[in-house]
Amino acid sequence: MRVRRDLSSIPLRSASETWERIIALVTGPGSRDVGQLSSATGVIASIITDEHPARRAILIEGVGPQLRIYCRFGMKAVETGAQVDALMWNPTAGNWTMHLPCDDENIDWVKKSLAKCAPRIKVFGVADADRAQEEEVPAESKGGPILVDWNINGGL
Repeated sequence: MRVRRDLSSIPLRSASETWERIIALVTGPGSRDVGQLSSATGVIASIITDEHPARRAILIEGVGPQLRIYCRFGMKAVETGAQVDALMWNPTAGNWTMHLPCDDENIDWVKKSLAKCAPRIKVFGVADADRAQEEEVPAESKGGPILVDWNINGGL
């Protein structure tokens, strides 16, 4: 199961304020490794400034459903306002991983920076296929229609 949240960003909030709001959304009592989220602020603010989370979600996987966070920018951010629905679970309690979209031009330095301060945060290219689509179970594995042969014993 997936849950989506959309947060208004620039110009309603700065990139670092957007990241602070995301941290507040995804943490709570029992959160693990919150310091990694805070120490990644500068790097992730750069990603938010480049507006990558408008097209590709920031994903958190681990506890509960997969959380997909998108950011709104420009007039859409202003018109929508600052309200964000709270989560019914704490996605950073227990073992979790965050996946962050990044452009190819910056992906190497972002990976290196996050590896030092926030190893739970992984990076994927915005040009790559959506992680959720890559992880989809093939249709034939989902169990298509059940075929029943009503012609038992040659139609007797």
